[in-house]
Amino acid sequence: MKKIKLDSILLFSFVIPFIMTVRLGPKDTPYWFFSLIFLLLLVYLVLDIARLSEKTYAMLKKSILWGIIIFVLGSAFSSAIIVRHQTHPVYQIHDMPLQQEIAIRFLLDGKNPYNTSYFGTFLEQWHYSDTEINPALYHFVLPPFYILFAIPFYFLSNHTIGYFDARIPLLFLNFFLLITGSLFVKNEDKKRSFLMFLAFNPAMLLYTLEGRSDIFMLAFFVFGLWLLQKKRYGFAGVFMALAFAIKQSVWPFFPFYASYVYFQTKNIKQTIIYFVPFAITFFAIVAPFFFWNSKAFLDSVIFYLSGATTQSYPISGYGFGMMLREFNFIKDVHAYYPFIVWQIIFGLPLLYILIKFLWSKPTIQRLLISYGIFLFVFWYLSRYFNNSHLAYLSVVFIIAYFWPDEK
Repeated sequence: MKKIKLDSILLFSFVIPFIMTVRLGPKDTPYWFFSLIFLLLLVYLVLDIARLSEKTYAMLKKSILWGIIIFVLGSAFSSAIIVRHQTHPVYQIHDMPLQQEIAIRFLLDGKNPYNTSYFGTFLEQWHYSDTEINPALYHFVLPPFYILFAIPFYFLSNHTIGYFDARIPLLFLNFFLLITGSLFVKNEDKKRSFLMFLAFNPAMLLYTLEGRSDIFMLAFFVFGLWLLQKKRYGFAGVFMALAFAIKQSVWPFFPFYASYVYFQTKNIKQTIIYFVPFAITFFAIVAPFFFWNSKAFLDSVIFYLSGATTQSYPISGYGFGMMLREFNFIKDVHAYYPFIVWQIIFGLPLLYILIKFLWSKPTIQRLLISYGIFLFVFWYLSRYFNNSHLAYLSVVFIIAYFWPDEK
């Protein structure tokens, strides 16, 4: 007797809460669109118990799944973009993509986005706090490829729809990530479930819709992992470098990445050669901004997050720092605190244990698990451990779970 499969339940459980939470149209979600989605969900489920050949079954499931992904994500993102354009520049968007848009204009005007304040821009109108000034007004925190990659989309959208929203390149990269995911998971049942977790992960999706940058980086990172598994180490290094030049959350991956390549080659000289494309790509992107004003760049990209600048990112979130604050060991969330001491005490032994774990069986799955566990501890013991960090970690572990076993 045929049974309903897990991916059919997952799709229903993931899509329904999302479409009941956000609009899928510039006004309200049209009822005909609700009906279409419900019909596709029903057909997707009924296919599990229908008498069909495996080939027909797989083709229909794949077609409906991609149709739902395109319809739901495409309409949700386009609606959010249109409504923001019709209302106010800070409407339902996170401050990071808003700052990215401003940084692009600064750069095109010849201004260093790392050496200018964002007062007098729409970022100042974004609601950060009723009592405090948004520290992002003083610093652009992300590395430069986050700005550079979006520039072609900036010109294209301005010359077509007449305005730019930072979620346009983010949506493009979201679909690029989904396509990459469909390449390396071969089992059709697992592939469908994996695509659902990537597309509709409830821990991540609403953050992505407001423009947070994790998917922006993950698209390059996961493609680099796929190339690593295919043993295209030099080519993988290019995409890894692009991910490193987008967001700092991937930087703790480096010791595991280097160890993995060495464990695969068992040749230190060859490992170094494989890292040449990584180094060239990363420094080609970062060096112009570093040498433009090294102090401003380091203050924004590194010291701002560690509390070592005058206007630093405050201690916040759900980690060790806020626990110390709650028990009154930390008096001022804006003051410097040496979290690096705790990170060294707990991080170095953990790094050693995880690299040994990777060494015993160097696979991409273990590489991701090691990175995810280390990043979890590193972030928990850092100055901030926010909701979107937990969402990002969920994606790392999801990818590790679905990554195919290696022979």
